[in-house]
Amino acid sequence: MKRLLVAVAVVGMLMVAASAFAQVPAAPAPALSAEQIAKVQKIQTDRIAEMGKLKTEMSAKQLELQGLFREPNLDRAKIEAKQKELATLQAQMVEKEHAYRLSMAEVLTPEQRAQLPAFGGRMPFGGPRKGKGGMGFRW
Repeated sequence: MKRLLVAVAVVGMLMVAASAFAQVPAAPAPALSAEQIAKVQKIQTDRIAEMGKLKTEMSAKQLELQGLFREPNLDRAKIEAKQKELATLQAQMVEKEHAYRLSMAEVLTPEQRAQLPAFGGRMPFGGPRKGKGGMGFRW
């Protein structure tokens, strides 16, 4: 009897744990025409190329900044200049994300945009995502 009670308790805890990790299904993607799909793919390809260049440049600037902090004699002017360069690159990334988001929205009809959540969800056809260290915005 004890074993049965323990087994039922374990199964119950597993069910509760599994339901805690369950995700709400995503909203269905709006149906896109072939022309819209081609436009979306072009916008995404361009975004990946542009953001890749900026991310590479940011990584290089961050390494340079780390190097400046490791020097025996810290040069405040050089460090502040490098930080400003990084801030400028971050601002460019944010601007490009906003332009990307607008471009994607312009491809869709008002009816298709109405099917997507305004904020907090994701564009079902591979829109921006925010991951660890990412600068993406959620649709």
